[in-house]
Amino acid sequence: MALLWKATAMQTNNVIVNGANTREEAMAIVNKSIDRWEMLIRFAVGRGGGMPNLVVFPEFNLQGFPLHENTETWMKKACFQIPGSPEIERLQKIAQKYKTFIGANAYEAPPEWPGRYFNCSFLINPSGDVVLKYRRISTAQAASPHDVLDEYLQKHGIEGMFPVAKTEIGNISMMPCGEILWPETARCLALRGAEVILHPTSDHGQSDHMAWESSKKVRAAENMVYFISANAGKLVNDGLLPEDTHAGNSKIIDFQGQVMVASNTTGENCNASTVIDMDALRRARCTPTGPFGVNRLARLRSEAYAKVLAEASFYPPNLFANHAMDSKQRIQDALIDVIKRKVNEGVLVPPSKDAALKGYNVWGS
Repeated sequence: MALLWKATAMQTNNVIVNGANTREEAMAIVNKSIDRWEMLIRFAVGRGGGMPNLVVFPEFNLQGFPLHENTETWMKKACFQIPGSPEIERLQKIAQKYKTFIGANAYEAPPEWPGRYFNCSFLINPSGDVVLKYRRISTAQAASPHDVLDEYLQKHGIEGMFPVAKTEIGNISMMPCGEILWPETARCLALRGAEVILHPTSDHGQSDHMAWESSKKVRAAENMVYFISANAGKLVNDGLLPEDTHAGNSKIIDFQGQVMVASNTTGENCNASTVIDMDALRRARCTPTGPFGVNRLARLRSEAYAKVLAEASFYPPNLFANHAMDSKQRIQDALIDVIKRKVNEGVLVPPSKDAALKGYNVWGS
């Protein structure tokens, strides 16, 4: 068991494939990104001082995300099988070559889920094996396991819903981008044994829009995990979107919610790199009180909250159980229905008639 290892939140530019007309054109773009990844990995591992290494890349860093494309077009042009696609095999060989863990994120179209694609965060170990796949639950851009919940649990179990990889450097899990705004995901991963959460993201950086930056620190502290967040530096997109849509400031946060290191910039770099001390985390987790402060896991009273969570029903499960995600409008319709239902139940209180946004029928009235 390697108790000390080097982690790098690799801040790179997201080069998107939306302008490509064919899969061949799209994969040419992807392979250029992988060429760049290999150069950066070689540099990061070379700075590792002989320690085990883990390198995390941002969300959307290989394909971008669907803009004008419908489900069928995006799947044909951009989506991978993980493992199985040649581009993923390239990453597996790079992990083997440099004897490093690689954390990454991509859109995946698994054959066992025809007509659907997932936002998938995955981990490759130094032997080149894909040892972890987490499919994003809170998403409006792809199918979610929650959209096919009953069948998903039958096929993959809770282990497939909230996977934790037990590796020689610790128990590792992953969750991308805006999932940090829903604390349930990180909590479920921690309750299943996660000691490190990798966070491929494409967010607003230092602006802390919607408290994303604050949430990263809180998720680390409340679950007593190391949190390794790799954000995109810029968006390279042929003018389709603003370049600074993603704003860097990648960081590594310790299990007390303290920022250990941060890039503090929007450009491509590997400044967010430091040594992870697993024994320090394990001492804190296994000490009831004392120099490490409150043991948030040992004091968790889950039974007190379980009934409220079990009875809560907001966004509907199994929304796309019988067919693919044919339209993003169906997601918006589902959200409106949730709001109306919760207004009628008295959980949400609508604004006054004068305060409601004109043309938006979202208040349940």
